Amino acid sequence: MHHYSLKIILIVFYCIAFYILFLTYSIYQSINISQKIISTTVPYEQHPPNPEIYILVAGDSTAVGVGAIENINSVAGRLGTQFPKADISNIGVSGAKLKDLLLMLQEQKIKNYNLVVLQIGANDITHNTPYDIIRKELSEILSLTSKLNSKVIIFTSGDVGRARVFRWPLSSIITSRTLKVREIFIEEASKYKNVSYVDLYLDRNDDPFEKNLKKYYAPDSFHLTGDGYGVWYFFIQKKL
Repeated sequence: MHHYSLKIILIVFYCIAFYILFLTYSIYQSINISQKIISTTVPYEQHPPNPEIYILVAGDSTAVGVGAIENINSVAGRLGTQFPKADISNIGVSGAKLKDLLLMLQEQKIKNYNLVVLQIGANDITHNTPYDIIRKELSEILSLTSKLNSKVIIFTSGDVGRARVFRWPLSSIITSRTLKVREIFIEEASKYKNVSYVDLYLDRNDDPFEKNLKKYYAPDSFHLTGDGYGVWYFFIQKKL
């Protein structure tokens, strides 16, 4: 009986070890593909003569538009299509977290932007930034941008844990963090009259990303395609 129990334990151990290796390899592969996509992505900007409005786009790789084959299909690009006479500056940086965005905004030469679009938070979710630090840094960012006399729109990703690269149990952990960070963003944004939070979180049954993964997720299984950013922009438009 003892020998039989030991065999069961060893089988379970090897299965767990194999699964951990599989998860690690999947993430490693995704990172390698992401780096290639990032290296070829140029953030969308436009600077027409005699612009009617000024827009600042800032944040992480989603602000850069990583995953969209053409940057016109990113959020910034779609803003440019909707507002062709807008001057759009883009200071998005792939991999940026809240602390990086705060530094970007502090170093930015302030002008009278009519609209500031902040895309941030996913890297804080996946890199396990403590919740109290997230709240503190987000509060500083919103305090700074709310003083620009601009309309401020801020959002993070939907359910980051549903990205194809993550598998159980990591996916469940990241989903849990997504929901907590979502609460923090909603609470902090509600403190400012000129700040709007775009809630991209959807129940799984209502999430179009779940119904067509290849259409909406880039080859790295983490970033979005141009169609994926299109889904986001549908919700963003309601806050413009």
